[in-house]
Amino acid sequence: MNSVTYNIPAGMVAAYRGRQVVVRSHDPAEIIQHLSDDDLDNVQYIQLLSPYVAPETLMLLANWGRDVRLDIVIRHPALEFPLLYNFSRLLDKHPIRASIAVKPGFAKAVRLALALKFAVKLEIEQPEPALIEEMAEVLDLYLHRPNVSQPVEYFHSIFLSLYQQEPATLWVVQEEDPEYFRFVTDDGVETVSPRFAGVDPKNKTIARSEESLEARPLEVIECDTCEFLKCCGGYFKWPNRNFSCEGVKTIFGTLNGAAVELRADLATYAALHGGASHDEKSFVGDLSSNK
Repeated sequence: MNSVTYNIPAGMVAAYRGRQVVVRSHDPAEIIQHLSDDDLDNVQYIQLLSPYVAPETLMLLANWGRDVRLDIVIRHPALEFPLLYNFSRLLDKHPIRASIAVKPGFAKAVRLALALKFAVKLEIEQPEPALIEEMAEVLDLYLHRPNVSQPVEYFHSIFLSLYQQEPATLWVVQEEDPEYFRFVTDDGVETVSPRFAGVDPKNKTIARSEESLEARPLEVIECDTCEFLKCCGGYFKWPNRNFSCEGVKTIFGTLNGAAVELRADLATYAALHGGASHDEKSFVGDLSSNK
């Protein structure tokens, strides 16, 4: 049976004790109040729903508990990105990720987060063409800037999947596959994610794998001929299944091109040096654990 991780409000820690959880709140003090040392064994990360946190409250986190991962939600990146500076003092104690909404100006927030050595997760829906341009800019930063040492998701996991030719889908990377993740609303209702508010997590049409596409009634949609179906799984067809994926396919194409180029470079290196070296294997391992 698959292990499910539940994203829960801090006040529901007791109800989900013993299960894998993400604990969220606007207030770090509330999270600290509800989590015991024993609870921390099952906490994947704690999630701050806003970067507007008072300095004295940040000090509570700096002095609290073990090195629990911290996720900072940035919903309005053009306005909120300077607030990321306030969290840099926590890096000695807590690995940090910024979950940044893909909205106009989000690239600035990504640059700052990466400069501060924070990991990044892009919170993306169905991007307009202008946002595709910004995504391409961020992807170039991730792929080609040597000073970028932290992953940018979803780019990182999909790049590794394409490079290693092993399956991975955006549903899992973005923590929206109902087989592995559940979002519990403030009212205690289990759903798939905030993007799928009110949707039953047992609805098998959400995670649209190749199998579910084959099982649906006959209809022609863009996914049927898409070369990136295995790693996308129809992710960008929600909520509007008529959304054109031309833009996002250019992002997948860049990721695939980079993966093909890296495989060719490493194959050439191995041929010149009599097979895969220890350094090459270490390099591939580093890709999986970091950038």
